[in-house]
Amino acid sequence: DDEDDGQLQFVNFVDDSGAIGSAGRMLRQITLDNSKLMAVSIIIIAVFSALFIFSFDWIESRVLVTLVGVGLVILSFFAAVGFGILVGIKVNVSIAWTLPFIIMGLGVDDVYIVLTSLRKAGGYEEKHWLEAMKDVVVPVTMTSLVNVCMMAVLNVSDIPAVYLTAQVAAYSIIALYLSVILAFPAYCLLDFRRQQAGRLDVLFCFKSKNAGGPRPEDDFRSVILYDKIYRPLMLGARNTRIISHILVWAGSIALIAVGAYGISEREVGLGLEDFFPSDNQAGRWATFRTEEMASWSVGMNWGALNYEHPYTQMKMIKQFEDVVATPHMSEVDTKRLWMADFLLWTTRMCTDNFDREDFDSMECGRDVFHAETNSTCSGIWTENIFNLRQKSFTNLFDTTQACVAYEEGICRPTEQMHPLDMAEAGIQPGDSRSWCPVVNAWPDAKWQYCLREWRNITGFGGGRFLFEEGTGTRKEDCPSVMNKDEEFQWPIPYTAGPTMFSFDLNSHEITLDMMEETRAICDDEEELHCWMTGIPFNYWTQYENIDTVLLELCGYSVAVGFGIAFIFLVGTFMKKRYTDPSYAERHATSSVVAGSLIGALLIAVTIVASVVSVVGLSILADVNLTGFSNMAFVLSVGFSTEYSVHVVDRWLLADLSFQSSLDRTRHAMELLMLPTFMSFISSTIGVVTIAFTEFDFTQVFFFRPLIITVVVTYWFGCWWLPALLSILDFDAVKLGDNAPEGAEEQSMDKVPAYAKGAAVVAPEEAPPESVVLPPPQEKQETSKPPSAMEDSDSMIEVDC
Repeated sequence: DDEDDGQLQFVNFVDDSGAIGSAGRMLRQITLDNSKLMAVSIIIIAVFSALFIFSFDWIESRVLVTLVGVGLVILSFFAAVGFGILVGIKVNVSIAWTLPFIIMGLGVDDVYIVLTSLRKAGGYEEKHWLEAMKDVVVPVTMTSLVNVCMMAVLNVSDIPAVYLTAQVAAYSIIALYLSVILAFPAYCLLDFRRQQAGRLDVLFCFKSKNAGGPRPEDDFRSVILYDKIYRPLMLGARNTRIISHILVWAGSIALIAVGAYGISEREVGLGLEDFFPSDNQAGRWATFRTEEMASWSVGMNWGALNYEHPYTQMKMIKQFEDVVATPHMSEVDTKRLWMADFLLWTTRMCTDNFDREDFDSMECGRDVFHAETNSTCSGIWTENIFNLRQKSFTNLFDTTQACVAYEEGICRPTEQMHPLDMAEAGIQPGDSRSWCPVVNAWPDAKWQYCLREWRNITGFGGGRFLFEEGTGTRKEDCPSVMNKDEEFQWPIPYTAGPTMFSFDLNSHEITLDMMEETRAICDDEEELHCWMTGIPFNYWTQYENIDTVLLELCGYSVAVGFGIAFIFLVGTFMKKRYTDPSYAERHATSSVVAGSLIGALLIAVTIVASVVSVVGLSILADVNLTGFSNMAFVLSVGFSTEYSVHVVDRWLLADLSFQSSLDRTRHAMELLMLPTFMSFISSTIGVVTIAFTEFDFTQVFFFRPLIITVVVTYWFGCWWLPALLSILDFDAVKLGDNAPEGAEEQSMDKVPAYAKGAAVVAPEEAPPESVVLPPPQEKQETSKPPSAMEDSDSMIEVDC
């Protein structure tokens, strides 16, 4: 009855060497699992967009053109992915689980901005269309360029999940920009002409007969979101505004503080147990392996060294023994290192003569004669200047002494030395020093000969030496087996130590500690360089500096955002100076540069606050730092840029009839509240669909950081930033055009939301009944389209 008992379900974890294995199959399954959720996300976003643009005035409604815009975004995204595939980028799990749900949201946001600007155009002639597009081209171009450059910066990462995803994202942003700025406006112009002709939305073959009906001035969605909720809370009466701003500032400071704390508690790494589903056979194996069998094989490697010198020989052994002595490395006898085994073979402590195959021939180095030098392969003993390990000895006559499991080192104290070796080395009995075997002053020919004989006689299979081709011979009694008598490549270009095992690696942090401990001895050693290899060093290396990489990526992205925003803002205002003499008279070059610098700093500060909060909150939500999560974190720069650039740009460009910073903030948010909110909702819809995947890996490393990204960036871009802008009341940031001729000062404190365009005699808090409305006007010819507000068949005619 126990589900864990019974038939054997999983017998092995198959790696991906040579052919796809367990990890590869699971990676493919996770990557392809996004198709259904992506389709659901696209459908919901399209429906949401249509509903939010829908109007009961069938002429004013823009459902069809909105769906066209969403369709262009979808087609552009898939075109960019297809282009990436054509240039050799394979769709990986990061591309599959971030870009469809995020990049399309950024594209739809630009569609919303364009549609909102067109709605505020004031008419349906081509000049109104041009004015509306003129207002959105610069901020949309700025955000797109920042995002493309941000993705280009991500290519400094050496993690494929990051730089390949960034490349496809860059292609996507370029494609989205071209479609939104070049293709989509053409459809919008056609929709203008539909409205001008009095044709109905979607059912454009039908034409309204009600040519003189009233046209609603305000979108009811904007009235609800901005006039009824956002403006009274954030930009309304003084007391309410102060309380709201205090709460917004307190919330923002809390987010940043919690984010900073979360960053200090960061953990790194993604293991097999995180990657596989918990109910998957490989997932169970990976969890059990991490908890109970947390061990990986590792190795040491050396390049072209002066192996002939005794100092190098002892230093090499010292490195090996120091690595073995680290806390997470299992015990290995020193003689398993090829250099140590060879040096012992050249001494009287060689034991190969006791179990030789041919009793007529001796097999130790001192018995192997080198004719060219007329000498044997004999080594010498020298003082243990490196404090190498000594051999462990068991006293066979002491029954109280425990059996020694390992021999440990190859060096010996004086009392354990052979008398003849002592005589040759001039060692006096009772000397407290220890001694180690070395080889000194051998010519190259003797080195090559003795190494070949040692390997052939002892059958030593380690070292991973490189040999000259075609120099080995076959055994006479068994031709299918090769002798180990190949000629060594000389000088020796590369050697390796024996296989070792690291253990108790129960977490990513412990694994990284083991790597740091061993690399300090090996990789970081300049005098005698070696390098560590094995699964931990091949896989976990990406996490050694993952926090530094994240800091660099975010820093570069913020710098790019600041630089491009500054350049665009300066360029925009300097163009006004050169094309408009009255603007140049009002705004000096120094004030333009100062205002642009302030605007760019405001954008950069918003990005930094968002990134710190997103990273910290994600870490507290148990999201480790990995290439996948870093990609999600950096995307917060894109979202923050998308919000802050539009808000700051419109705030700076408010004409001078808006005298106070509060008025200019109202001017900015009146237009942007609806499209930014729609962008927030559409992005949230896209990300929330990820939560319905069956893979915990996707939920942890994609859904959690992305949903935090969407919420936090919207908070800082559309709530905290306007609260900050509303108190920055100084002339350096008033870079808008001169007030229109004859225009009164547009202090929004004098005009309540429910009486826009009316003659107002009441203060802001006055009830509607205190507003004096203008007298009714006689119907006159107008360029505005007819309305289809009346529900009557007589109001519609078919005209295809």
